[in-house]
Amino acid sequence: MLRHDTSNRRRAFAGIMLAALSNLVSGCSDGISEADVAFVTAGTPPQFESLRMYGAPPDNIAPGSSAHAPMQLHQGCQAIIQAGGREVRETVILEDEPGASFDLDVARASDGWHVTSDGLRPPSADPVGFRTRFTTCVNALRDKYAAEPEKAPFK
Repeated sequence: MLRHDTSNRRRAFAGIMLAALSNLVSGCSDGISEADVAFVTAGTPPQFESLRMYGAPPDNIAPGSSAHAPMQLHQGCQAIIQAGGREVRETVILEDEPGASFDLDVARASDGWHVTSDGLRPPSADPVGFRTRFTTCVNALRDKYAAEPEKAPFK
């Protein structure tokens, strides 16, 4: 009877471990915490239909540089902005920002914002750096959009 009891405990323990590991794996694949999702949804302007953050190669790669040398990716930011009944795509590359780039996809849906990060560098790696970089991206996109005279400014 003791042998049977031990076997049941092992199965129960194995089931608990499997459930914990599957939750851990699914959490890692998304790479963004609920707090970061709340920050992103609160900080995304209502004019944005979508926002994407990604690693972008530098514009000016030196001629003759080794193709195998490690390269620091810049932060790329792209938004689709709804204004005046049309959609405008704006893109900025943050070349002077220190630190590694982050990967993020934000899309407006009928039930609110969908925020995911399945890229190489998810926000969970550095939440403070991510929030700073996210704010810089949003501001740079808004500034670029507002600087063009034919486009309506943000409110």
